[in-house]
Amino acid sequence: MNACIYTQSNWVRNNYVNSLIPRGISLYHVEHGETLIDKILSTKSEIAILDVIQEDYDSIFELIRQMKSHESEIVKGASIILIIGAVDKPHVTSAIQLGVKGFIKSNAEEDFVGNYVIEIYKKDKGAPPERKFVRVSFDTSNPNERIGIKFRSPINSQLIMGLIKDISFGGVAVELVGTFPKESLTAGLAVKNMQFILDGKDVYVDGIVVAYQRMFCAFRFVNMSETVSEIISAYIFQRISTITSETASAPETPAAPQEPKEPETGAPDEDSGKQ
Repeated sequence: MNACIYTQSNWVRNNYVNSLIPRGISLYHVEHGETLIDKILSTKSEIAILDVIQEDYDSIFELIRQMKSHESEIVKGASIILIIGAVDKPHVTSAIQLGVKGFIKSNAEEDFVGNYVIEIYKKDKGAPPERKFVRVSFDTSNPNERIGIKFRSPINSQLIMGLIKDISFGGVAVELVGTFPKESLTAGLAVKNMQFILDGKDVYVDGIVVAYQRMFCAFRFVNMSETVSEIISAYIFQRISTITSETASAPETPAAPQEPKEPETGAPDEDSGKQ
């Protein structure tokens, strides 16, 4: 599932990155409303999240009209969610009449955002979204794309090093380098404290070996801290923002099932600010 967010707030963008990427939703971002439709087309986004910047409903409503009258079914069919500040019932009513499917308060917590977006998709499309973690691949023969990783075998404490071949929020594939006893790794092995660097930030995360050949190993991430989750989410968001929609829509590991909350559709509650 792909989603596109229009906002000029880095805080709002990062909040949605940290909420949606870990749920297997690919998120794309635009800062200017005039580029939104092109981004929805190029990424085949099923959800469009529009930030009502400075309560400028007139501009947002014009953008929604352009979407609903567009020749592309991708654009017309995108489920629209508005990010709002104070609840303005006349504007909320007008938005619903234009085809807006949901509303999220600008200060909503990450867990609510992720569950709510998924629920809106289910109610609008009639089925749960396909959620998969996007895989970002690297050419390990290119020095500019090499990301080293190291960890110790829990079997014999052997230090093992490698180069990351691809990474998703769900795990990492590694091209192993150097020499070490073959029995140092085996499928199903729990490895503690794998270490690598993304965008200058140190990552320490545990993993389970899901595939192992002599010079190749794949891990599923487990016990991920909030800090590591945010680092990996931000990195994947930045990378998929620069690749084609064809590549971005060919992800790998399915996201772990989540139990979505049950927000209601329609106008948001004036006290809670939730839909």
